[in-house]
Amino acid sequence: MAAAYAAVVSLIHVVENIQNPSMHWILVDRKQIQALHEKVCSLQDFLEDSYNTRRSKLEINGLVSQIADASHEAEDIIESYVVDQIHGQSSDDNAEKSFTFFCQDIEKVMEKMDLIKQKVIINIKEKIINIKEFVGVSVVGLSASPQAPPTAKNTMVGFDAHLVQIMEKLDTKKSKLQMISIVGMGGIGKTTLATNVYEHPFIVQRFDVRAWVTISQEYTVREILLRLLFDVEILSNKRGKDSIEKLSAFTYRMEKKNNEQLGEQLYKSLIIRRYLIVIDDLWSTEAWDEVRRFFPDNHNESRIMITTRLSNVAICFGPGDPHKIEFLDEYKSWDLFCKKVFQQDVCPLELVKIGKKIAKSCRGLPLALVVIGGLLAKSNKTLEYWEYVAENLNAIVNLGNDEYCLKLLYLSYNHLPIHLKPCFLYMSSFPEDCEIRVSRLKKLWVAEGFLKPIRTKSLEDVANEYLKDLTDRNLISIPSRYTGETKICIIHDLLRDLCFREAHKENFLRVVRIESLDILPHIKSIRRLSIHQSTKEQRYHPQVLNALQCASCTRSLLCEFECNSQLLISRLNLLRVLDVVDKYSPEDIIKLVNLRYLSFTVDLDLNLSFISSMSLFWNLQTLILRGETRGRVLPPEIWEMTQLRTLKFEEGFLPDPQPQIDIQNSQILENLQTLSDVGNFRCTEEVVKRMPNLKKLRFGYDKLSSGVEWSYYCLNNLVHLHKLELLQCSFYDEISVGNIAFPHSLKQLILAGARWDATEGEFVQLKHLTIFETDLMYWEADYTHFPMLSKLYLGYLDLEEIPLGLATLPMLQYIDLDQCKPSVVTSAKLILEERDNLGYEGLQVGIYHTDSGRWTPITRGDSESLYSD
Repeated sequence: MAAAYAAVVSLIHVVENIQNPSMHWILVDRKQIQALHEKVCSLQDFLEDSYNTRRSKLEINGLVSQIADASHEAEDIIESYVVDQIHGQSSDDNAEKSFTFFCQDIEKVMEKMDLIKQKVIINIKEKIINIKEFVGVSVVGLSASPQAPPTAKNTMVGFDAHLVQIMEKLDTKKSKLQMISIVGMGGIGKTTLATNVYEHPFIVQRFDVRAWVTISQEYTVREILLRLLFDVEILSNKRGKDSIEKLSAFTYRMEKKNNEQLGEQLYKSLIIRRYLIVIDDLWSTEAWDEVRRFFPDNHNESRIMITTRLSNVAICFGPGDPHKIEFLDEYKSWDLFCKKVFQQDVCPLELVKIGKKIAKSCRGLPLALVVIGGLLAKSNKTLEYWEYVAENLNAIVNLGNDEYCLKLLYLSYNHLPIHLKPCFLYMSSFPEDCEIRVSRLKKLWVAEGFLKPIRTKSLEDVANEYLKDLTDRNLISIPSRYTGETKICIIHDLLRDLCFREAHKENFLRVVRIESLDILPHIKSIRRLSIHQSTKEQRYHPQVLNALQCASCTRSLLCEFECNSQLLISRLNLLRVLDVVDKYSPEDIIKLVNLRYLSFTVDLDLNLSFISSMSLFWNLQTLILRGETRGRVLPPEIWEMTQLRTLKFEEGFLPDPQPQIDIQNSQILENLQTLSDVGNFRCTEEVVKRMPNLKKLRFGYDKLSSGVEWSYYCLNNLVHLHKLELLQCSFYDEISVGNIAFPHSLKQLILAGARWDATEGEFVQLKHLTIFETDLMYWEADYTHFPMLSKLYLGYLDLEEIPLGLATLPMLQYIDLDQCKPSVVTSAKLILEERDNLGYEGLQVGIYHTDSGRWTPITRGDSESLYSD
């Protein structure tokens, strides 16, 4: 269903774009296009409703595939028509005939959508007939859902500190009912930790009663209450161990009681006791909201502990931070691996090296280590077999224990809202172990048309919400070494394999290895291609290239290395995403007028005048020119690309726009949010008017030419960029910051080569400040200059000390020092001491090592020789 939903949302974007007033030159029947829009939106509603009500896949699969096919067909018709219109603008031949055929084709695809809609109505009516309300609960249902706690036999490796911390939270002397939440991705060890806490002798002795319930994704309140009552009234009364027979008998006895009566009985059973309730694998707060009133706060140190994969669920339980479980390090991974494979024995010396390789490949995920360890414990312990396992690790982990590992991770995927599934599956397009730049990922999501439009928000804002949701669900991770704004994200190998499988199964995206001959026969229908290689030395197998040239429907081509893709794009004239490192001739590029995202390498011999033809690209959103653009001027037609959201090039020059008397009739880049690495940027009034919604701006300057003053660049006009949030300025001739007028909207400022003269009230929203490679030696600053500052980076400076006044900044969380004097480290320690005196907590100060990417924390007691390594 994810692929169908992506197809529908993408089509909605295309239809809305074709209705945009800026597309007035495209001859279409506006009423017909509006009717198409309404039909597509109704199909989107059906998909969302079917997904939210969890209709059977068998019932709607046929309809889903038909919706996807019809949406793709409509998209192909519209975009092919627009491409033909653009390429044929110089002549008027057959224009009317083309328009007639276009209208007829749209009418046919709308008829198909009407047929689908009729089937949808029939499907819904059939579901309404004979719907009966389910009253009561079956024994089978109970045995399959809210479960008894697992036994505490699970191996606890690397969890000692977690165990101690949770036990301490349970043992606090606060009489009020306390909530403890444990959060982490599927397979990370949340249930194992909770189980060992639950069965710990101290906990057994401390609490009068304990109860455990595992919440399924399709829970019922009755099942939850019955499970809890059974634990409290039967097991806690020392009447023997849990069994399905006892649970069945108890359920039968409770048959005549409704949910309210069961809840009241649970409340009365707990009111006079100190109790511990464990709610395992909670997926939403709804289940909790329906039962929370049955847990009395009897002020006798009772506790409730939950485990969840969702951070946004965990934070709803109490004022404290959720207890998050991270991946195991290499040492703990090896320890857990050995315990699962050898129990009490020692790993044979000849297997140590390959064993550590296998353990490391599990990427610190306990579930993967347990599954692969269990497999190896029951197999021949030979070097040959272990080498085979190492080569095929991910496949074996996913097949181990009846695919238990993969099935567990699938729970997280299946629980995703439908609008997030295409974005998650797209993660399979990135190479294994890849650190993915968040800015790039969001731009690709936008260009692919995955994001459901929200009138009050930009697509970038929607992308931020999607990313946060996936991160909160622990399906995407943020490396712990990155502080402040999220710039990098990663995905665990097993989750990436899940994406790979689902994307392949749904024909959503195809990952092709250049050395593999396993090319699908229906490669013509693949709309997204990501080309990978196993090693840098590998090159195309000739048959692979031949097969890829048949991918005529491909809309997206992504590749992280030079792949000779110029031989492909001549066949892919409907491409909307081209993200490669290859070099192209102008003739290759200007044919691809349907592009939304273009990132490629510019050859020194390539004349940038070809960009003037790109003004015909009716929907180009992202243009990234890598390589040889330094000192070269972009053509003036760049100001006519009104759909641009991102423009990046390496210190090339932006042309001055021609002044226009009537600004309303001029070409305004109102969608432009990122302008990066501009050389010798002139911020004239006309430039400011042309990009009113700019959020990120990076520019740099060579040495000033003879007779040129800083006033020529009009940097005082920066203050009129009222939505600017990130500004990076690099100066090779020294300039005083006083020559620049900064907008109050700035949240991140990066300065290189400037003298610093802070002005009170100038940076009221600034959160991140970076200063490097300047002659700055003395600096005065305090709370009045940076009231919101949370992160400070200082690098390659002659600065003598950090202003002690920064100790008064209440929001300050990080100070990173890179190649600074020892006296700067000393001043950082003084700031730490002063903040302690002021009662501020949480400031982290450290040395950043550029060469290795390491960050070494410092404290008041550290020596000042931290740069020696």
